Amino acid sequence: MPRLAPFLRAVAHTRPSQLWHRARLTARRRVLVASPALARLAERALDAPAPAVRSDPPQPPFTAHRRLAERVDGALHVQFGGTTVALHEPVDWPALRRSLSTALDRLAVHYQEYLESVDDASFVGLAAGWVAAHRPHAPRYWLEDWNAYAVSIRAVVYMQQIAVRRLAPADSAVAPLVEACARHLRFLERNLELDIRGNHLIKNIRALLWGARFFVGPEADRWRATGIALLHRELREQVLPDGTHFELSPAYHAQVFGDLLECRVALGDDEDPELANALDRMAQALADLTHPDGLPSLFNDGGLHMARPAAECLAVHARLGGRPATPRALAALEDAGYFGARDRDDLVLCDCGRIGPDHLPAHAHGDVLSFEWSVDGRRVVVDAGVYEYEPGERRAWSRSTRAHNTVTVADADQAEFWMSFRVGRRPRVHRLRFASGEGGFELEGTHDGFRKLDGAPRHTRRFVARPRRIEVHDIVTGGAGQPVVARILLAPGLTLDAGDRGVYRISGGPRPITLLTDSTVKTRASWWFPDFGDRKEALQVEIVYGAAPCSGSFVLQAALR
Repeated sequence: MPRLAPFLRAVAHTRPSQLWHRARLTARRRVLVASPALARLAERALDAPAPAVRSDPPQPPFTAHRRLAERVDGALHVQFGGTTVALHEPVDWPALRRSLSTALDRLAVHYQEYLESVDDASFVGLAAGWVAAHRPHAPRYWLEDWNAYAVSIRAVVYMQQIAVRRLAPADSAVAPLVEACARHLRFLERNLELDIRGNHLIKNIRALLWGARFFVGPEADRWRATGIALLHRELREQVLPDGTHFELSPAYHAQVFGDLLECRVALGDDEDPELANALDRMAQALADLTHPDGLPSLFNDGGLHMARPAAECLAVHARLGGRPATPRALAALEDAGYFGARDRDDLVLCDCGRIGPDHLPAHAHGDVLSFEWSVDGRRVVVDAGVYEYEPGERRAWSRSTRAHNTVTVADADQAEFWMSFRVGRRPRVHRLRFASGEGGFELEGTHDGFRKLDGAPRHTRRFVARPRRIEVHDIVTGGAGQPVVARILLAPGLTLDAGDRGVYRISGGPRPITLLTDSTVKTRASWWFPDFGDRKEALQVEIVYGAAPCSGSFVLQAALR
């Protein structure tokens, strides 16, 4: 019952079509699990003979994931997310499942991307072992081994590796894998993630289109038609006019960009102007949202190494005939609400946009009016990142407003976050002003994410930002005496030392940095989560403005070279 109110607020933002598809999938799953006879009928349809494999199946545009597996003392050690496990062949899959502690790990082990790192014999043996051990429609099949997202990834791994390794489809050891690819695609078209949508549906589309180029025949034609229809519909919604992916996570933006590049390859010689235009816009947004270290901004969910590196994605895009994209000195991604100023290896990025699409806020954080800062190619002010998706303290911290470089009122969150991916009440964000000049920009925005508190406080922040100097002015109107604090999370290894008259020195970075403020400054030990399963100690600076309503300001200044 305590969750009923946020649940209803979350459902109010969910599209009826999403609810319908969730109800349909849920009913189908329950029926198939409850009725072995119906499950056998469904599996018989999946097990029809595979279509013929094309004589020239497509080659993947990206290099293989070579670091995901290595042999140590005869055992294959594989990495997925932040977890490394030893696979002893033949793999005892139930025992492996019991050894994994999080739902994400139990799902990710079934992606099988690590197969790109092994030799031909191990690829065939491990893939065939998985196929023999996992039939669809077992209890809870949709959560792990036959989760549609995992199916989408695994099917493409199998098809790409068969092509890259030039394995003969008719070979007795390879033929079961070809059959498995067809089974995966048939399963997928019956279980498309039309309830979740977003980046999950892009993964589904990629698999259908790749399968349509791997196989030939009526089924392949049907997969192609379904994939193209979904692709065009999703491009119009998911790629904003400024080129940013609508879930507003730079890391997921890079992942979706990579998936769409593979869709472009799967389409072969067929021109698709709508896809080409979307890829050009996404390439520019990716360049603008990548820090000088070559890795993405961590606004909202994601990890530094979750997706292919930006440089590799942009190189593939150019090789496929896309418009070249390089980071701009001034980037104004107005639809997403991301604004950046760059000069060589210095970059400031500010967030003045909504937390995500109303019907899909799963990867949203309480980071409205937050910012990141790199100096001399190194991160100085960092977003907290994400350690895991498992419900609990670390997941809650990652999403909380207290973890971000913005203002809290009474330590409350800007949005009503609950469970791992749910959001009830959301902030209404308004950009009041944006103007460029003097090698940077002035940006002012406001939101009402604290309106549930007494006095309905509202936060307004103004940035005067240049690559080596960030001036921040905060105003909290309304409220009823709640404490107001601005926070800055420093990159690991950086320290803060007090000087005279509100002057503080940030040391340990690429060059001396000064923090100036008239407000009281405190520090606390905190964490930075640059990737899933990776946590590093970091120092969080707290600038205490006082009791609402109130105002305050601070300046971050990097010393001249």
